Amino acid sequence: MLPPFWQAVTLANPVVYLVSGFRWSFYGISDVSPLVSLAMILLFLGAAIALVAWIFRTGYRLKP
Repeated sequence: MLPPFWQAVTLANPVVYLVSGFRWSFYGISDVSPLVSLAMILLFLGAAIALVAWIFRTGYRLKP
């Protein structure tokens, strides 16, 4: 129901892929392909883990 520009913007939100995956698992219907949802969830998870690893390795803004 969103205009095309806002549809593209929502695809940058990882929650869209989580909700789409749950919707597919319960109802068999999703806005995004289940494989794309899984790939994007793993991509966002990998980015978050890499960020946390970098913070721990460098000690960025961590107090002793």
